[in-house]
Amino acid sequence: MNVKLRCDLFNMLVCSIANYACEVWVNSKKIEAIEVVYLRFLKSLFGVRKTTSKFPFEHFAWGQTLLYYNHVSTVTKDHILGKAWEAQFAMLVAGKKCWAGSVKKWLLQNQP
Repeated sequence: MNVKLRCDLFNMLVCSIANYACEVWVNSKKIEAIEVVYLRFLKSLFGVRKTTSKFPFEHFAWGQTLLYYNHVSTVTKDHILGKAWEAQFAMLVAGKKCWAGSVKKWLLQNQP
């Protein structure tokens, strides 16, 4: 099977399921299990050693999360996502643990 076909199948059959709602759960331990599957696939695809460095799946998931964060934060208040954002923002301001707080913390830790 050629490389393009294998990548397409992996993206359609595995990544689409593994990435489902990653914008919400990216800050959990689930990402480590997905990272293992992703890395094994890439290494088997290219026939490289186990010690070869990697581009973490986590980077992709955080990219998706930041796009979603931006989207949710700009939705109008009369939309259900706008109301969810207001609730997240209120929790953040109150110092409670929330998704928006996790994203903000990650942004602060990963500034260039």
